[in-house]
Amino acid sequence: MKKCLIILFGTFNIISAKCQINLVPNSSFEDEYTCNYSTLLLEDYIFNWYGGRGYFNTCISNPLNVPENIFGHQYPRTGNAYCGIYTFSKSSAPPYALRNYIKTKLSHNLLAGQKYRVAFYVSLGDTMHANNNTIGAYFAPDSLFTSANGIITNIPQIENDTTNDLSSKADWTLVCDTFMATGNERWMTIGNFYTDSLSAITALDSVCAQPNAYACSAYYYIDDVSVTLIDETGIEEQKQNIFSLYPNPNIGSFRLKYQGTLTLTNILSITDIFGKQMDQIEIINSTTEYENTRLNDGLYFYTIRQGIEVLGRGKFMVIH
Repeated sequence: MKKCLIILFGTFNIISAKCQINLVPNSSFEDEYTCNYSTLLLEDYIFNWYGGRGYFNTCISNPLNVPENIFGHQYPRTGNAYCGIYTFSKSSAPPYALRNYIKTKLSHNLLAGQKYRVAFYVSLGDTMHANNNTIGAYFAPDSLFTSANGIITNIPQIENDTTNDLSSKADWTLVCDTFMATGNERWMTIGNFYTDSLSAITALDSVCAQPNAYACSAYYYIDDVSVTLIDETGIEEQKQNIFSLYPNPNIGSFRLKYQGTLTLTNILSITDIFGKQMDQIEIINSTTEYENTRLNDGLYFYTIRQGIEVLGRGKFMVIH
């Protein structure tokens, strides 16, 4: 971790402070090629970022203006710009499931065995009739192919906790998670990587009840994206409470292993993508054999707590 020296010349004091370097270039989408756009597509119109469905800037006239634009009314969280993507759209005609993604090349490869914090802010467009709490980020050595409306099915390392509601149209909501890098990640892709059946989609009004309601969609403005190396000297990151779950995917049966010795009773909770608790058991051993044949195919989240303290959390997929 790099350090910066702040020198106060008036008192000649030197203060050492740790700097968190954001590896995402153009993280708030301020640098653009031109403000004379004739399309909603983000690709080729903004430095370092590709894909997407819209780029919005105060220098652009409608329908891409800020704060008023085709998807609603929103001020940037910072600066003068933001971008946007569809994470869900209901339609009976192709594309059956509209998806957009944005991607960028990080300033350098992530370091193997190091933990990174990934964060970005989202705000639901005013004209939307559904919200979708399923959004995340996938990291890879190379750029993923982003088709116009197809779904990228890679399992993302970063996912929004489905209890973190993304239905606000007035405010910016933080999506944040951490992961351990393998050391070859250079590209980041943001979007929804799951089919509609595995996504936490909620209808906001009666429009979505119509069988062919194309207007039943979830479109999110995105701003202030960051990827930063976590300071491993911090108290929270010094915890050695590391759990692993395998196999993953599984059929509802897995082994949960803790790297160390558990001395107290802990609670394992399992929830679905909507935050509904599916199971809760006590675990006292370093290795727990779990089986629940009632779990249907889908994505699930697990949390291990000791009292109110969270010892570990993760996700797994059930496929029969």
